[in-house]
Amino acid sequence: MNLTYLQTFLVVADEHSFTRAAEILDVSKGLVSRHVQKLEESLNAKLFLRSTRSISLTEVGEELYTKAKQIQLLATEAEVRVRDITQEVSGDLKVTAPIEFGRALCRHVIPTFQRAYPKVNLVFDFGPVKKKIESGDFDVAFRAYDELPNDVVARDLGYIRNVLVCSPEFSASNTLTTLEEIHQSNFILNSQNERWNRLELVCGEQNFDIEVTGTIRSNTYNSILELALQGMGIASLPYYQVEGLIESGKLVHVLSEWSVKTHKLSLIYAQRRVTPQKLSTFNLAVKQWLESGSLYML
Repeated sequence: MNLTYLQTFLVVADEHSFTRAAEILDVSKGLVSRHVQKLEESLNAKLFLRSTRSISLTEVGEELYTKAKQIQLLATEAEVRVRDITQEVSGDLKVTAPIEFGRALCRHVIPTFQRAYPKVNLVFDFGPVKKKIESGDFDVAFRAYDELPNDVVARDLGYIRNVLVCSPEFSASNTLTTLEEIHQSNFILNSQNERWNRLELVCGEQNFDIEVTGTIRSNTYNSILELALQGMGIASLPYYQVEGLIESGKLVHVLSEWSVKTHKLSLIYAQRRVTPQKLSTFNLAVKQWLESGSLYML
């Protein structure tokens, strides 16, 4: 079986598009079609069901796809094993994470890691879109998944610790000193998910669930932070996002003895027989940072 044809088949199957596969492989659409045709001829089987609007795998195509992913994984492991024989931490390392967690990595982990391992080429993608890990597009992801993709390894890092903050001006005219006063307080709500406006407050062994209300809603932590800085209300935000602003006095830490327990954060990477040394070294650096104190996770 021609492995080049097999790789083309995998990309077409992943993208559900011959055109998109051609763009990713940087070849013509005609060449992609010929590769798939040659593969079908060698197997004497039809791999795709084509219509004017979409393509899908046949039963034979589904079976080949499963085996082809295993072959792809073995090829990747072989490459990793050969490189790691030298025991040198080097090569590309692609990391994806939410925007604000990515900023915290850039502040607390990346500079030290880069100085220690200058031969690692770091590539970052920080944003809300969950990138493919199981197919090898990225080496490691830090994400809060409700349901994990197939063929990945997940290490729970704990729950992201949010804190309540507001501007000094808002604090001066809207005192909040007890939990009971939260119900009368104006919050900047999260419109991305209504469940996130029901706060689980934690202080030692004490836990309280409180539904907060407000007149402004926004769907990103960045916009909620900006509204808080403008004195529009109290916000529940990750401590790693607002740490510097609290220290500089630009934000007031409200009910500072209480933390807000939010999403469970996981470190995720593709299943491999051999884990690249650059990956395990980076993962260890992040875990050590998070475990160095109780500021960012619960």
